[in-house]
Amino acid sequence: MAFPIAHATAGYLVYRLDPRRARGTWPRALAFMAIANVPDVDFLVGFLFGRPGAFHRGISHTVLAALVFGALAGTFTWWRRKDRWWPATLLCAAAYGSHLLVDAFTSDLRDAAGAQFFWPLSDAYYISPVTIFNGMFLDGDSRSSFISSIVAWPTVWLLAYEVLVAGVVVVLLRVLDVVQAREPACEPMVAEFGREEELT
Repeated sequence: MAFPIAHATAGYLVYRLDPRRARGTWPRALAFMAIANVPDVDFLVGFLFGRPGAFHRGISHTVLAALVFGALAGTFTWWRRKDRWWPATLLCAAAYGSHLLVDAFTSDLRDAAGAQFFWPLSDAYYISPVTIFNGMFLDGDSRSSFISSIVAWPTVWLLAYEVLVAGVVVVLLRVLDVVQAREPACEPMVAEFGREEELT
């Protein structure tokens, strides 16, 4: 599985698809980044029962869960903020679904690699043959083994790699924002230059 860093980055990319993102700024971006990590709440549920991995890669890691979450979040957004229901639902479902997409492109050392993304239509496990992230192994058999595997050196190195990838993505996007912000300012200069050529 990937770290929350990779999932948050995917959620941020979905946030940038929102045409109203300039209105919400960072609080709205943080909401999308949090939604992208919701599927891994199954670890917390398992932690309460003494086995953090008991429910991982279950129903929370399915397209069905993404659609249900999107509908509920879209309804809440429509009621609370008076946003249009369909766009809000699609964006929230996409943010949730981005978690599944990242997991699909993360290497998995377990026998049943991937997750049952299309449950209940299919019980098969799916994973991309080409992966971007190296999956970390978390021992979910007990609370102590789970915590120990989180702070293990291999896990720390994988976290550093995700931070690097996320940093590169964010920097490139910020550069793109700066370039796009300058384009309107250049248009009057281009138009004025064109008029000067006509006069000559």
